[in-house]
Amino acid sequence: MSKKIIFIIIIVLIILVILLNYVSSEFFSLKYWNPIKRVQVKNVIVKAETVSSQEKIERGLSARANLGEGRGMLFLMPKDEYQRFWMKGMEFSLDIIWIENGRVIGCEGRISPDDQRIFTSPDKASFVLEVNAGFCDANQIQLNDPVKIQ
Repeated sequence: MSKKIIFIIIIVLIILVILLNYVSSEFFSLKYWNPIKRVQVKNVIVKAETVSSQEKIERGLSARANLGEGRGMLFLMPKDEYQRFWMKGMEFSLDIIWIENGRVIGCEGRISPDDQRIFTSPDKASFVLEVNAGFCDANQIQLNDPVKIQ
């Protein structure tokens, strides 16, 4: 093969890797096979892996070393009821945001991975968003703040 063809092949491969990285960060988590949605809490965008199966809801973010900046996990709960979450298998601290009817109905802040409690939503919640610890404080998230899921 000529040097020119090899160069073109290398450039095409680099472009494909960049595109794959973009797709995996914007639309789909290739590592965990979860679709990604943009969740706007108040005026802050979180790119959240979305889970809805019982197995993935129970696993959540456990056994992961961290959660990237501006990232989260959005749980699409099977029933609109009081939701219960725990820190089993977690390796980093979280904030849990309870969501119903496009509004924040509660936020549990800075939960340590060593915390053995079960956290229950303050009212029925259709969605639960887990984000890095300190998110609610840093962004002044309060009750009734709007939430848009895109």
